[in-house]
Amino acid sequence: MCNPTLVVAGLSAGLQYQQSVAQQKAQREAQIRQNEIARKNLENRRTQIQSQLIQKTKKNLKILEIKEKEARNKKATFLASERGFTGNTYSYLVGNFEDSLGGVRNTVLGNIQFDSNQFRNNYLNLNDVYNSQTTFVSNVDRGTSALVAGLDYTKSYLDYKNKQTALETNSPKYSYEDIINDRDGLS
Repeated sequence: MCNPTLVVAGLSAGLQYQQSVAQQKAQREAQIRQNEIARKNLENRRTQIQSQLIQKTKKNLKILEIKEKEARNKKATFLASERGFTGNTYSYLVGNFEDSLGGVRNTVLGNIQFDSNQFRNNYLNLNDVYNSQTTFVSNVDRGTSALVAGLDYTKSYLDYKNKQTALETNSPKYSYEDIINDRDGLS
């Protein structure tokens, strides 16, 4: 005859196993989603810093182009005469324009180099940010869940048996021992 206490303990252990496995599956799915979000963030940030570098470089090159046109225009206005309005010679003014244009070039190219180095540093830092956002994906461990559920059932069973022994209710309710005589058989 099946004892209801043991049946309930068995069902409880089975439900505990199912809940544990379901919880592990949900945790694994959450970890996978977190890693996907981190990967998308990494790709978006990489795209963003690349486009920023391209925009800054184009802006700096546009500035350089404008400054070169201005210098060429100023240089062309002094080709007509040997001396300008200020009394300086043409070669002095051309040298001055070349120096100022060289300064602009150095500034613009220095800005581009700085932006490039900043991009490189940001790009490397993105990997650290990605690593901090990702998480370890754990597998569903059915063996441990089954072991824990089995141990809980075993504990319930042993508690039940200990209570039976303590209350001396181990003998069956209906017994033939009273009516059977060892020597003669039935009495």
